[in-house]
Amino acid sequence: MSVTRRADPPSPAEPPSPAEPPSPADSLAGARAEPAPPPEARGGRRLIWLMVLRTVVISLVLGLTIWLGSFDGSQPTAPAQLFLTGIVVVTYASTIVYALLLRGGVDPERLVWPQLSGDLVITTALIYVTGGAQSAYTFFYALSVVSAGAMRFRRGAIAVGALSVALMLAVGLAAWARLLPLPTLPRVEPWTSTAADLARQLGLNLGALIGVSVLSYIFGRELQETSASLASQRAFAADLYALNRDIVRSLSSGLVTVDLDGRVLTLNHAATEMLHASAERSAGRDIDVLLPGLGARLRALSPEGTLRRSDLTLGDTPGPHVLGISVSPLRDVNDRVIGRVVNFQDLTELRTLEETMRRAERLATVGQLAADIAHEIRNPLASISGSVELLGQAPRVSEDDKALMAIVVREIDRLDRLIDELLEYANPRPRTLVSFDVIGMVTEVVQVMRQDKSRGELTLTTELPAESVTITADPGQLRQVMWNLCRNAADAACAGGRAGEVTVRAREDSIGVTIEVEDDGPGIPAENLARIFDPFFTTQKRGTGLGLATSHTIVTEHGGTVNVRSEAGRGTRFVVRLPRGAPKG
Repeated sequence: MSVTRRADPPSPAEPPSPAEPPSPADSLAGARAEPAPPPEARGGRRLIWLMVLRTVVISLVLGLTIWLGSFDGSQPTAPAQLFLTGIVVVTYASTIVYALLLRGGVDPERLVWPQLSGDLVITTALIYVTGGAQSAYTFFYALSVVSAGAMRFRRGAIAVGALSVALMLAVGLAAWARLLPLPTLPRVEPWTSTAADLARQLGLNLGALIGVSVLSYIFGRELQETSASLASQRAFAADLYALNRDIVRSLSSGLVTVDLDGRVLTLNHAATEMLHASAERSAGRDIDVLLPGLGARLRALSPEGTLRRSDLTLGDTPGPHVLGISVSPLRDVNDRVIGRVVNFQDLTELRTLEETMRRAERLATVGQLAADIAHEIRNPLASISGSVELLGQAPRVSEDDKALMAIVVREIDRLDRLIDELLEYANPRPRTLVSFDVIGMVTEVVQVMRQDKSRGELTLTTELPAESVTITADPGQLRQVMWNLCRNAADAACAGGRAGEVTVRAREDSIGVTIEVEDDGPGIPAENLARIFDPFFTTQKRGTGLGLATSHTIVTEHGGTVNVRSEAGRGTRFVVRLPRGAPKG
């Protein structure tokens, strides 16, 4: 499962209904978890809501005051109307300034106290011109206290609540004593009230304000504790999410999750590397696009079904890849099966090694048997050859008998050469290790092959490095390997090649050298590929079936490998990899 960027898990939503509980996999194919907003972003959102709320409340309240006054004949005087309009303008202007500062990247925490202070100033002025203690707008102080509790929690509620009580007391007394010559609304004459009325009105307002302050304090404390708990839980969830992501990303095996319809949900890092795919582009695609042939196996399973240790062969360009596949159900928190988890490993090297070991065991058995048979046949052949030669020297032997005896001797010689090849395969001569230029050796074999015109028209091309490549090996044995491979390639190209062409390549790498011999012949049938290195297996009429077997033995003893890639109608390529220094023994 691949998650390409660190993200906090989404906040918990409302509890799902028992009938259809939502599943996390519902959105995996089309979306990824977004990062949780930082604390300053959450504070900025609260500040924006506070700015919007104050602007809306001021606009509604003062707008309604002016509009309703036009119906009952209490239209504000020009100075009072100008003053109220100024309050609205100041409110809008401050909101615009705060918005520009936020957009400019100013920390929202630095704008909280200026805005709360400005709200208290605007509220105090509005209450003064609308009757002081008798004003209907004293609830603005309560709104400021609640805002302070939301922004600054307990300390904010205490500070703004105490300041609001002091301002309420001061503005009530100032309006009653008519200390400031500010314009007031019609029918608003606080100085005409008696001291008892003033005390009663102030007491009601102050009591309500103190109650709101206490409630805001409690609300701020709960909000602060909830925010701290939420931040702790969010950090814990983020750490857990990151840990799970890192574990999945660090897996050496590929991990793919699919839904019940076989569409890819997620891939981990190992899967993207093995399949040469992108996690983002693969999400939502059919599993057969990534792992051809797996979709049919998944559809054959029940929702609860599992698949263990199943091989899946992918026909890739460099060569077939074998993946070891395991499939298990993918369950959500409600234990519902919502998809499948596909776990796989690249077993190409392991399967190649197993095939090499089986081939080596088979060759060793056949080789030992061939050596025993060769020794048993050689002695009778020597006796037969000597007897036939003596019979041919008899004075009464006719010419026809001599011709027949010559045929017998010739065939005995051919059998003797076959036995020599058998013994060379089963018990090769000791290696003579020297340092030599393998590119020069390949060039010599190609030049000799070009002089052989017995096969007809043949185009032999080379792609060899200009510089020499020195390795430590037995040049005679490797020359025999190259001759066998080039001869077989020439026979295949001339027998059924599209253009009768053989290409010999060589390249140096960090381990040693790689030599390729490729023909454009008819190719090797798939059922014969596993047997081409077996002794006596050949598809040629004149072949003994020991050339490739001997070549395989020689290369293996030099610590190298021989692989073949063939496709019907498109030719065959033999790839020989040799280390710089042959192993001892």
